[in-house]
Amino acid sequence: MSKSVSPPAHRGTARPFRVPNVSIARTIAGSISGHSKLIGRITLASGIAAGALVAVPAANAAPVSQDTTTLESTVEPAKVVEAPTLEASATPAAMLTDIKQLERAVEVQERKAEAARKAAEAKRKAAIAAKKAAEAKKKAEAEAKAFAASREGKIERAISVASEQIGDPYVWGATGPSSFDCSGLTQYAFSAAGIELPRVSRDQAAALPTVPNDQIQRGDLMFWGSPVYHVGIFLRWENGQAIMLHAPKPGASVREEAAWDGWFAGSTHQA
Repeated sequence: MSKSVSPPAHRGTARPFRVPNVSIARTIAGSISGHSKLIGRITLASGIAAGALVAVPAANAAPVSQDTTTLESTVEPAKVVEAPTLEASATPAAMLTDIKQLERAVEVQERKAEAARKAAEAKRKAAIAAKKAAEAKKKAEAEAKAFAASREGKIERAISVASEQIGDPYVWGATGPSSFDCSGLTQYAFSAAGIELPRVSRDQAAALPTVPNDQIQRGDLMFWGSPVYHVGIFLRWENGQAIMLHAPKPGASVREEAAWDGWFAGSTHQA
């Protein structure tokens, strides 16, 4: 009786190819000096470390056919992998110098940008100020023009013209421009301001409405006599005394002084 011999476990069923252990070749670059370059070529070929580039099937991949799978077919053709070229690196001291130079350059640019911003802001503010000044000037000119056209403005103009004649001599019957009698001065000044008055003081008093003396206003006329024989221009009150501008009498000149007693007021504001 012969012994029963168990068939080998591999008989009857094809065993899949067992991939040898794979060792991955790696090239590690050592410390690189400040001015060295690493230029190299690393050649990885089939057969290194027992088939280093042999592909390993995934765990859930289909079984490899014994008929079509061989060691030679699973090993990829030789590959050439070129190592990266590393440029020279500066020394720490040189790098620090470069960084400081860069920082200084950035600071310079920042200062320039800030200066430009401030200049632009100053220019903007100056433009706004100039615009406001122009508007204010235009407004003032318009107001001055409106005032000059008003009764008050005309009266102020008459006072200004009469004041310009201070020092001119009194000459009876004179109406300017370098000598005056009393009514000649008032007629000359008010005519220059656009307000027409009669030639002589009596007619001027008759042409203006009479107002109480305590209601007299700057530029109103002050008259003396009945019938009227003299006229002056009221300027202001000073220590309770009325101050007038007039051409007093022969031998005197146009001047300011305290009003004579006995006057009454004629209003140029209400004429």
